[in-house]
Amino acid sequence: MQVVDDLVALVVANLQRLRKKLGVRNRDLDTRLDPEFCELFGASGGDVEGLRQKLTGYLEELVIRLPTELQIAALHGLNLTHDAKDINLTDRIDELARALVCDPRTARRRIDKAFMIMAENAASGSALLSGSGHGGDGWYIDSFDVVLRLDQDTPVAYERRRILVTAPTLDEISTSIDVPRQSGHDERIGLDTEIWFGGMLASRVQESTTNFQTVIRLPKRFRKSERHTVGLIHRIPPGQRMAPRYIYVPYRNCRHFRVVVRFAPDRQPIHVWRQDGVPHSVVTDGAPSAHLLPLDLANETRAEFVNLVGGLSYGVQWEF
Repeated sequence: MQVVDDLVALVVANLQRLRKKLGVRNRDLDTRLDPEFCELFGASGGDVEGLRQKLTGYLEELVIRLPTELQIAALHGLNLTHDAKDINLTDRIDELARALVCDPRTARRRIDKAFMIMAENAASGSALLSGSGHGGDGWYIDSFDVVLRLDQDTPVAYERRRILVTAPTLDEISTSIDVPRQSGHDERIGLDTEIWFGGMLASRVQESTTNFQTVIRLPKRFRKSERHTVGLIHRIPPGQRMAPRYIYVPYRNCRHFRVVVRFAPDRQPIHVWRQDGVPHSVVTDGAPSAHLLPLDLANETRAEFVNLVGGLSYGVQWEF
């Protein structure tokens, strides 16, 4: 515990020293930073520009883990904003205060809080999540929210993915969805998909009899550490039976997943249960688990998951 506390103190002290004057744009970085701190991101000796490059990459990985408001605070405090220029700390704090609509003292406290969380993440070994996975590199899913409506003429899923960019730039992403056949039925599988918001349809491919991939062109070229939310709407074609489940199997990092299922008042399930990180064979067995979920007065049930493990199954199943 003492080692962790010492590391937190080391990181905080270096961040506070670093933010003075021009932040990461200071020309005397080699004299501002402790050698023990530089070891955390593999910098030892060399020229100032090389040190700055490694330092900037390390700080961006710590900043990217912060909530949005504290991320803004840290970027201003360290002079890491994308339009960074030779601007002193007092002026950067004034800019931050205007961005957060608060007074400068509150803005400085936000920077201090951001530095503390960054230091704790550094001490615990929390690193940037991988941006690799099915559908291309350069981004991961910060949050994935789904509302599945079974009270319509045909099942409709409204999906919102908030992505976080890990590549230097990103202008396109790909998503994938499986529509499994209901047991005992062999009819052709179809799926109607439209972009709800946050992008434009680039292409759509049915990669197998049950899998559909959608390539989305983003509305602009995003830079590393930026977040963006994309919405999709999926509809089961009229007359096509849907398997009694909404299951998500992540093939890239996903920090948070939440699903709401709304049933029709005149067709409520006998049982609804939660699947929390199980092999897909458990899902296909279709047997109710011990994690039964209730319906509320709106005939809805919901489940929430954090830090999902790739290749395992998360979501909701039911039987009528």
